[in-house]
Amino acid sequence: MVDELIIEQTPEVSHPVVILGFEGWANGGNVAVGMIDYLIKKLGATRFAKIDPNDFYRFDDLRPIVKVEGGQLIEVLPPEAAFYSAKDKQNGVDLVLFKAPEPHLRWFSFVEVVLSLCRELGVKIIISLGGLQDSVVHTDAIISGFASSEQLLERLKQLEVNLAEYKGPGAIHSLIFERAKGMGIEGISLWGHCPFYLQGTHLRLLSRMATVVADLGGFHVDTSELEKGWTHLARSIQRFIDGNPELQKAIKDIIKSKTPSEMPGPRGKDGKVVYMDDFFRPKE
Repeated sequence: MVDELIIEQTPEVSHPVVILGFEGWANGGNVAVGMIDYLIKKLGATRFAKIDPNDFYRFDDLRPIVKVEGGQLIEVLPPEAAFYSAKDKQNGVDLVLFKAPEPHLRWFSFVEVVLSLCRELGVKIIISLGGLQDSVVHTDAIISGFASSEQLLERLKQLEVNLAEYKGPGAIHSLIFERAKGMGIEGISLWGHCPFYLQGTHLRLLSRMATVVADLGGFHVDTSELEKGWTHLARSIQRFIDGNPELQKAIKDIIKSKTPSEMPGPRGKDGKVVYMDDFFRPKE
């Protein structure tokens, strides 16, 4: 094991499926971290290890969270990169769930920390999750991906996951897969495509992602809560769109073209972007 890996308790797992999600650049629609959080909740996962953040994060960019009560400092919480273990007893599948902010520094060393634990636990496959803004509509639930073997690519086709074609800036997922492949660990990278005009947690994509991930990992997860939340959210989004002619035109153009393209990022609450999470906040 490497020094930066802090084991809090040894998990009782055997050749687990590892599922990764990172905050930041590759978390459009909160698909990556939102999915990990949902799996932790639904599968009753418990934290068993974390990575010392000191050498991997710039605290002036990703500041620690401090808690002060009654004029006294209670705690300081640095960025957390944590591993959780869970078991699907019905299918006999062990899972390791990992979520972290994408590190600012020393990517190669960070990847070595993650893979050292995978090596110790006898991991055979890693599934990473990501989200990106794209020229799609909010009623779509498009997932693309790539894999380390022809057999896994065939699985993606069967699940109607679009095989990725891409050249450009990458996330840490790709470096993890490159190093893992040399260790004999297979990899699948899944990316949810989020509408450029929506910001916040995309529940429909989360539900679709959960179904795909569970099938690939051989475990079961209940998505009814996500589906119910999306039904409520979709109505609110549609009411907003109905009152916004500019957004209506943009959506019609997307439907007409059905060709993904690079879209500008959000420019603030100017009527061109719908903030989905706002619909779930209490009214003041």
